[in-house]
Amino acid sequence: MHDAHRTRHELIHEITGLRKQITDLKEAMTARRRVEDALRDTENTLRRLADSAPVGLGLFDLTGRLVAANRTLAGMLGYDSPADLLAIAAVLGLFATPDEQSLALAAQNGAGPASRTALFRLKSGCRESHPVLARRSPDVDHDVISLAVFPTGTPPPSLFRTPLA
Repeated sequence: MHDAHRTRHELIHEITGLRKQITDLKEAMTARRRVEDALRDTENTLRRLADSAPVGLGLFDLTGRLVAANRTLAGMLGYDSPADLLAIAAVLGLFATPDEQSLALAAQNGAGPASRTALFRLKSGCRESHPVLARRSPDVDHDVISLAVFPTGTPPPSLFRTPLA
């Protein structure tokens, strides 16, 4: 036996230390699980909040690529889910023309949101005009443009309007 040269006291001390390490690992795993559960709950709450909003919400990178959308925006444009909208938007784009996209996403950096009307490409192939508000804001990793799309016939709240130059 390779531990024959060690005293009984040394072996008991080592076993006690190992048991302590196991207990510490179990506590760390439990704490990590609690944090993961809390993050999952927060993510679900934010997703429910975004999906239940009465306006379409989209998040764009500075190249104009749609990176996130809520269920309302997908429904307004005829899609079954935000994932369907993201897949098609990556190929065909969300707006009727590149010029429409440039105008809609021309958010004023730091001066408040820019309000205008944009022409969108629907899933059916038709085009539909919607009032939009765009705001560019710095994210932790990169700048993003947030876009609120209002149902046709409802102007954006005047509280958010800024004069267009």
